[in-house]
Amino acid sequence: MWQKIKIDMPYYIKRTKAKKKDKPLPLFDKAGGTVKKKPDLKAKLDKEFSLFIRLRDCMSNGYFRCISCGQIKPFEQADNGHYFSRTHLATRFDEDNCHAECRHCLTPDSLVLMKDFIWKQLGEISVGEEIFAFDEEVIYKTSRRYRVGRVTHIERDIQDVYEVELENGDKMKTTANHKWLARARQGTSYTWIETQEMWVNGVNLHGKHKTGPHTDRTTTIVCKPFQVIQQEKSYESGWIAGMIDADGHICQQNISNPDGTKRYGFRVGIAQCEKYMDICSEIKRLLEKFTGNNKTCRQMMEDSNRRGTFKKTYQSWQFLITGTNIEKLQFLMRVRPHKIEKVDIEKLGKLKSQYDTKVKSIKYIGKEEIVVMETDTRTFIANGYAMHNCNRFKADHLEGYRVNLIAKIGQQKFDLLKVKAANTSKISDFDYEQLIKYYKALNKKLRKEKGV
Repeated sequence: MWQKIKIDMPYYIKRTKAKKKDKPLPLFDKAGGTVKKKPDLKAKLDKEFSLFIRLRDCMSNGYFRCISCGQIKPFEQADNGHYFSRTHLATRFDEDNCHAECRHCLTPDSLVLMKDFIWKQLGEISVGEEIFAFDEEVIYKTSRRYRVGRVTHIERDIQDVYEVELENGDKMKTTANHKWLARARQGTSYTWIETQEMWVNGVNLHGKHKTGPHTDRTTTIVCKPFQVIQQEKSYESGWIAGMIDADGHICQQNISNPDGTKRYGFRVGIAQCEKYMDICSEIKRLLEKFTGNNKTCRQMMEDSNRRGTFKKTYQSWQFLITGTNIEKLQFLMRVRPHKIEKVDIEKLGKLKSQYDTKVKSIKYIGKEEIVVMETDTRTFIANGYAMHNCNRFKADHLEGYRVNLIAKIGQQKFDLLKVKAANTSKISDFDYEQLIKYYKALNKKLRKEKGV
């Protein structure tokens, strides 16, 4: 006969931590029981080569002339400007491709949108962090698309700062050379425009008047794809965030158009049974409250399973957020459910200026600290506005760079440089080490000669 045995069990089962698997050790630089990390030779060479370019182009008085704008500035404000991007390894360390350029960027209090959809002050960002970015150029027909960018360089400096006031009330502090995604007037396409080149009633920062009829009405329109949305920490926001995590969904999909282009679908919604009408009403109310519109969509869910259609006593509904992809994302940023981690930036589609606005005024406010940030996408979102990298521009953006470069090295060398940039290239560790030694010795010599 079997006997029933009563066993006292805890109300929960404690999980045991899984043992970490031993990772295989790298096959280089083993010294006894310790393993040394392989040095980043490319980064070391970047540092020495950048210093060489700045020292080479520095005059004996400690100043340099910017290859792009022609302004004479102190050595401390010099940067290594590549005509062809650093992504082209064949010309990355070519002395003809690199020349001293002046720096320009934003003040440390500017808010930058990160990959995790949190706004972070520019002064608190570190090298290696991932940000919310977009295509530098129009790649897909007539649009730029959102991308994930990585910070590759951060540096602080003291420069002349200007306050740009927009008609929507926003204020941005930046340098005169910093580039915005903007357009000269309504109906024209967006392009990269420096702060000093923006028009306010037909007049720019330097007092130059735009030529042509009705130019007194010409005012630059800047691209603002985002509102700065911070997480709201309240009972209601927590409640709706919990509903999204429990009974909600976040879906993204790619849809191919007949012309070969793509559009990106983005669904955010919450499912609920009509039996619980009080909960349904609360879901609808809070979705409308935190989205800022009263167009919440209610869709009937299909009553089916694997075997076919079946009957239910109560109907289930999907409460869906309406609006653009960015408006849906901003709702998620406001209530911040855990499922926001599922959002893929590169499936949000093309960049749209939903909140574009005109420049109201630009005024000089004095010398202040700025943060020079470089990203691998050469773009980022600051205070909701589409911004360009600090002093990293493509050739077609810098007509002044091209003209001055040809005048400096000659048309023949320029043409050879263009061909070289189009080729692929690899540099061995031995070559990296030799180049580092060479430029280190050269920099030591130049420092003594130039007195910097």
